[in-house]
Amino acid sequence: MSSRKPFQIRCRLTSRKGRKVWFKPPNDAAAAGGSYVGGEIVDEVWAQPDINDSPARASSGPSDWGDYSFCAQRIRWAHGGHSIRLAYYRRRAGEDAWHFGSQMTITGDSGEIRDLLRKTLEKAEWCDDQQA
Repeated sequence: MSSRKPFQIRCRLTSRKGRKVWFKPPNDAAAAGGSYVGGEIVDEVWAQPDINDSPARASSGPSDWGDYSFCAQRIRWAHGGHSIRLAYYRRRAGEDAWHFGSQMTITGDSGEIRDLLRKTLEKAEWCDDQQA
């Protein structure tokens, strides 16, 4: 029996293009008869793709949360249409497996995501890493 856990990617964090995705409906929508929605990742970009190929590393101490890799994925829905999902994967310090960390992810149509990112980047003071 394998010790691999669900949603675990051993060693390198490889492209997710072509992978199927399933979104569970919120509890209230499910109670009213709503069902899962499925699609496929058709494109992606990574904020810092080099980390996906980096070797596992030992923990630097109790405040070391591990490594995070942030991405945007374009999803083609089985029912038609597309969305963009902002997501992340996490590798715990001292482990050699990546886990999908975005159970409550941001997913929206291209206009919503464009507006959110544009408004975020307009907050110049948010993008100044030198501010305390």
